[in-house]
Amino acid sequence: MAALLRLWLAAGNAGLTMDSPLYVNMADSLAKGAKAVGPAHHGYPAAIAIARLVLPGRELPGRAVSMLAGLALVVLVYRLARRGSPPWAAALAAGLVALHPLLAVYSGPIMTESLFLALLFTALLVLDQGHPLAAGLTLGASYVVRPEGLVAAAGTMLFGRLGWRGAARLAAGFAVIAAAYVGYLSWERGTFTLTPKEALVHAPAAGRSAEWRIENPARMAGDPTPTLAERLREAAPGIVANYLPRLGAHLTRLIEAWPWPLLILSLVGLIARPGPVAAPLLQLLVIPMLAVAPEARFAMLYVPSLAVLAAMGAQACVSWAARWRRAAYAATAAAALAGVVWTWGGPPARLALHFDDGPMPEMRAAGEWLRENGSPDQVVIDRKAYVPFFAGMRHIQLPNDDYETLVEYALRSGARYMVIEEYVAESLRPQLLPLLADARFREQEPRLRAVFHVREGPHSGVVVMEVLPSAADEPRSSDEAPASGLDGGR
Repeated sequence: MAALLRLWLAAGNAGLTMDSPLYVNMADSLAKGAKAVGPAHHGYPAAIAIARLVLPGRELPGRAVSMLAGLALVVLVYRLARRGSPPWAAALAAGLVALHPLLAVYSGPIMTESLFLALLFTALLVLDQGHPLAAGLTLGASYVVRPEGLVAAAGTMLFGRLGWRGAARLAAGFAVIAAAYVGYLSWERGTFTLTPKEALVHAPAAGRSAEWRIENPARMAGDPTPTLAERLREAAPGIVANYLPRLGAHLTRLIEAWPWPLLILSLVGLIARPGPVAAPLLQLLVIPMLAVAPEARFAMLYVPSLAVLAAMGAQACVSWAARWRRAAYAATAAAALAGVVWTWGGPPARLALHFDDGPMPEMRAAGEWLRENGSPDQVVIDRKAYVPFFAGMRHIQLPNDDYETLVEYALRSGARYMVIEEYVAESLRPQLLPLLADARFREQEPRLRAVFHVREGPHSGVVVMEVLPSAADEPRSSDEAPASGLDGGR
């Protein structure tokens, strides 16, 4: 059942998000023995590089890693719940994980979450089996995949009731892996760092745009990169001021991912049998301090723990209601069923069923055209990373400045092609809409020439424009034929 749901959802999407090209490119670098510098931990790209030894292509290895980890998570949750619960309760926990739309859909894309959760729950299972050193080593491996592994390790020592010997062994195991990885990161970047994601440590101010602007003083070239301590010191007042509202936003996503009927069972389980399985929930108190949007994928990271706690809560309810056992079984089953139906009727299901970030067939077609007509050493400037990824070319970010600044930046950056997606121009880069909608405007723009266009439906158009530095000062003749492709489809 878990496999069928995951494979069905995976077949319905491209398996890519904005972060996916980064992981694949890092895997390329690691496979060559080169530095894989990027704003991401290296564990998942390393797993992709290993999977490439037996699987072909640039996309299949990463998707296979995520799929195997997502299926393994269901088994791990069952085994962990079974350690202290009867088979029916363990099956409840595994079923909730198997049928959860977010856990199911994130088992297909080239993303880190599934591998992180599989490693985390391997650590919790090993710890429950009485092996704190091995658990610490596995938690260290989870930290190499995502920074939340550091918080999970702290939570495990806090909630694990391990005694000083067990806590020391777990900490030693974690330190072995974490220290080696921090050493690698610091060598790779030339300065001490705990995570490649230090840029997320800043005050989450209201109204702050997530869109990069060239004129943003914080992004001026030549400015020294602040250390983590400096970031924390500068961000502290804003973090404190915005903490409660951001916590509320993350709790809203959590309740969407784990509705009230399930949450009540989980709270009962947390009260009845607190323990290390609750360690991942500590991240809920940490994430409001970071400049990350309250997205469903972050709430998803709590779901396996909440599922195990819900199984414990269901068992506790049945035990407490010994005289009305049948009614207790029926009530817990009804709560679980209501939670599943509620989840599949809400935002998590909509994300699972409509996962792609834009018109992937059109963007893939544009990338394939670039691959056939360009060369791998050429640069593509684009707001999204998909077309450059499909083309196998280097990507640079398309900023959100006025039209003239944007085009001049494309010229200075050495980009050979500019890609404009219709849905991006409509929502994020309206200053580029004249290039799509106004033939005369295109004819009078000598610095850009449309060379490819595809549009299979409303809002799905993708245009590839050649950047022409030599023509910057040469206005195009008014009787010159319009750029090929833009007005006539492919």
